[in-house]
Amino acid sequence: MEFREIKRLQNLCRLEDQLYTEGCEIVAGVDEVGRGSLAGPLVAAAVILDRKKILIENINDSKKLTEKMRDLIFERILDCCICWATALVSPQEIDRLSITKANILAFKRAACNLKVKPDIVITDFITSTDGLDPVFIPIENGDSNSVSVAAASIVAKVTRDRMMKEASSTYPEYGFDDNKGYGTGRHLSSLKRNGPCEIHRMSFRRVTF
Repeated sequence: MEFREIKRLQNLCRLEDQLYTEGCEIVAGVDEVGRGSLAGPLVAAAVILDRKKILIENINDSKKLTEKMRDLIFERILDCCICWATALVSPQEIDRLSITKANILAFKRAACNLKVKPDIVITDFITSTDGLDPVFIPIENGDSNSVSVAAASIVAKVTRDRMMKEASSTYPEYGFDDNKGYGTGRHLSSLKRNGPCEIHRMSFRRVTF
């Protein structure tokens, strides 16, 4: 591993290092994918990285990685983490709750699904952590400032992308294999022509026009 990459990873691990120094035994990261999508679930992932294997080469915010690199790092994360879990909030739940409340619920479900209970959960910034257990620490740009959140962002992204590719075989006209449910030109044109399908979020303005 190049020196520059080692320094970048050490910087990405600063928050975790601080928490371990302060006495935390188990730190998890949680992140979600699909907040702005017009279709499909909101997917969150929680990851507890092994302190001895925390420097995973090229790990970064999932949005800064190619699909091929995400798939590769996804496998590395699963191989060397203590445990990981995913959770989803369905389109119907999103419509009923609102996307912000669905976001918090997804975080909570993912953390609760972990086989090992963390002392602290680091998340990307959310407006409220009331009622969440264990303690959640929201930070700005968490997936760029915490290695644990970056790992969770990759697991969530790969998991959701695969789900949307699978959904494309049932609803091929919307191009979910390519757009993953986001409002691309093809997707919006298909919505106008065919109307929404069962996995669209009916509370989102561009779905119902």
